[in-house]
Amino acid sequence: MPTEVEQKPKSKHRKSTCAGCRRRKSKCDGKTPKCTTCIAYKDDCHYDKPPSLAYVRSLEEEIQELKAQLRQAKTQVWLSRAGSHDDKKLPSASPASETAGSQSSGQALAHRNRHIKWEADISVDDSGGVTFHNSTSPIHEPPSSQRHHPPIAAQLSYSGNLHEDQRVKRDLILNATHQRQIEPFAIANGAAKTNVPKEISHELLKYHWCWMHPLFLFVYRPAFTRGMAMVDLNTPGAQDPPYFSETLLKVIHAHGSRFLNHDVYQDQYHSVLSQHSPMGSSMSAGEFMQKITDEARFGLGMDILRNSSIPTIQALLQQSAREVVLGRSSQAWTFSGVAFRMALDMGIHLPSDKLQAFVKSLTPEDIEIRKRLFWSCYTWDKILSLYLGRMPGFTPATEEVPLTFMDDYSDGDLWAPYYGETPTPELASAPNYPPCPGYVVSCFRQLCKICVILNDLMHNIYSSEAAARREMEEEDHSAEAKAVSEAPFVRISRDLRDWLISLPPHLRINPDQMPSLAPPVHIMSLNLLYHTTVILLHRPVVLGARDMSAPGPARSWQMCIQATGAIHDLIMLQANTFGLTHVSYLNAYSVYIAATIAVLRFEREYQPGDDPAAAAQKNGLSFLLEVLQKTSSTMPVLERSNAIIRKRMKAALDRQKAQQGQVRRTYSNGSTPPNAKFSIPTPTSHQMDLAQPTAFQALSNPALVHGAYSQPDTPGSFVAPMQWQSGMRSSLYSEPAHGSEDFLPAFPGQQFPVGSEHSFGSNEVDPHARTALLGYNLDPHPRLSTGDIDWNFMDTFEGQSVHM
Repeated sequence: MPTEVEQKPKSKHRKSTCAGCRRRKSKCDGKTPKCTTCIAYKDDCHYDKPPSLAYVRSLEEEIQELKAQLRQAKTQVWLSRAGSHDDKKLPSASPASETAGSQSSGQALAHRNRHIKWEADISVDDSGGVTFHNSTSPIHEPPSSQRHHPPIAAQLSYSGNLHEDQRVKRDLILNATHQRQIEPFAIANGAAKTNVPKEISHELLKYHWCWMHPLFLFVYRPAFTRGMAMVDLNTPGAQDPPYFSETLLKVIHAHGSRFLNHDVYQDQYHSVLSQHSPMGSSMSAGEFMQKITDEARFGLGMDILRNSSIPTIQALLQQSAREVVLGRSSQAWTFSGVAFRMALDMGIHLPSDKLQAFVKSLTPEDIEIRKRLFWSCYTWDKILSLYLGRMPGFTPATEEVPLTFMDDYSDGDLWAPYYGETPTPELASAPNYPPCPGYVVSCFRQLCKICVILNDLMHNIYSSEAAARREMEEEDHSAEAKAVSEAPFVRISRDLRDWLISLPPHLRINPDQMPSLAPPVHIMSLNLLYHTTVILLHRPVVLGARDMSAPGPARSWQMCIQATGAIHDLIMLQANTFGLTHVSYLNAYSVYIAATIAVLRFEREYQPGDDPAAAAQKNGLSFLLEVLQKTSSTMPVLERSNAIIRKRMKAALDRQKAQQGQVRRTYSNGSTPPNAKFSIPTPTSHQMDLAQPTAFQALSNPALVHGAYSQPDTPGSFVAPMQWQSGMRSSLYSEPAHGSEDFLPAFPGQQFPVGSEHSFGSNEVDPHARTALLGYNLDPHPRLSTGDIDWNFMDTFEGQSVHM
């Protein structure tokens, strides 16, 4: 008996609550036949049986059926009103024929129902401009019948036809080809507009189109080029052409300036600056680029005061990406938020293909630009939310904005790395890279699809609402409640498998069969994001595991290990091909997520007496840390990611020393194995401060922190510190580790900026309480209890057809 009493407190399952305690909102000990509280109150005690899953599903089906009937009734009223405009009236049908007709046309009515809401939300002014003012707005102006087709005719025009689509596609591709030919003239015109030498403008735009543009497609290149060529240089204060603005060009210049080697370009362009721009004659190249940055920010501030426009949205998104790279998360979040608001203001989230039925001025190019901009906002919102650990802010319905882009010219456009007209000696010795098709549009389409999955993941796994639902579901131990609790995990797992199966072969990189040269960087980023999403999905299962030998945690841990190995190999392939100078922020975030798994494995497998540097090198952690260290010199935002990992490693080593009670060498005194290329230095006091949950301190000068890492960034100079196939991907540590089992935070940039006078530090507020208090933030440590989940669903799913 004493042993039984001791074992009861160890159970982590919550007991049921009786009806009386639920009504009184008091604590219930769950005893039967009566709980202690009901005995004290002398009340009847009974436990309500939860409804079966079949009953819940029947109610859901009934609700959906009633909603469909209500929508159908509204549609009939709407169609009858629309038909009243015709002079000729049709004879009324009998009730029987009406019933048969409604059944046969149910699918058509359901298709029409999806358009009623957005049609009521658009507003078209007298000049034909499209804005978004809901019908509740006092300034809502619905499109008049003179400016659009009658509703039924409009519905027919939505479907289009194959021949028309082919014509539009051909025209857009021909236009893209023509605009590419006039780019040199357009660049010279834009450079004169921004008072920048055309040689430098040409250089910076090449950086943009090569390294930054292909991933998110913020700017539609043909329209931007045409607008740049149409700039009026002779009329002061002339209005910018459509889809181009001086501010947008300056933002692109400023973002690309971080790739310039100022030591190289200062001497080369000093004479150019003196000839073309008196202001630049007394400036260094770095000072000149800083001036461009300041002008871009000033231009954004002025453009925000004007009416919403697509170039302003594009400039805000581009500036947001630049700010997050520099570690200014608040500015990045604010710039993107203004961009999203402007996009909604312009109705970018409405189905652009169908807007042509209401706004005759919209050309096929306008439709293409609006669709691309919608998905650019959607994808950037998810990536930014990942790093900052915040709920996505741009979440309109995606079903009505198709992922069919007519202009796929850039898919066949050849891509090759661009290191500048005068690259540094290290980059000049890069491997010879044969130009290959860029597949830019195809890659972007797949990025949009996986970002839809990421949105589901953040809302249903990492949000505070999801955590609250899991808390309630844990009180019920029925099979139905377990199925409901595991439903998001199972759904997202299937969606990821579906996405991977449908990924075109030219976009997929097999980690077990790496090519000798990396594909274009945006394709690398797409594959890295997939493996990152896998880790983000399975981390909570491992973190919430009560028994690591159970099927669910064991399988999830194996998935995390495999994804970590894949990220390691992909980043090494990219480093060997392009170096680390052009690693994007998204790729660096993947490195951080992989490092969180590698450092956990380091904690579990490191034994007293082992060389810590050798242990870190064995599981790939050393290389991941070096990538974070080197890339933080150009992206200060990564400094905190690096500090978080190093602080955790130091804590693990200190814990081992304390357990052994003897002094052992740490990785700060040169305990590097003879064949290792680098050591693992002890984190500095500044890095320890940065690793705190709040981290309000400003980022330091990277040059002061990274002095120990002075190796040149030469493509091809990185050698894998281990053979992955020999152990990492196949190993699975099934025993629970001693000490803290908390993972490192999933979102290294997560901060709680409530003001300098307040702090939600780890010593003041429990992490779970902090997440509840600041509900807009994502939970950095969610826990899923899926110990006995049936993984056969993934095996049966492999044989099913793919619907992506």
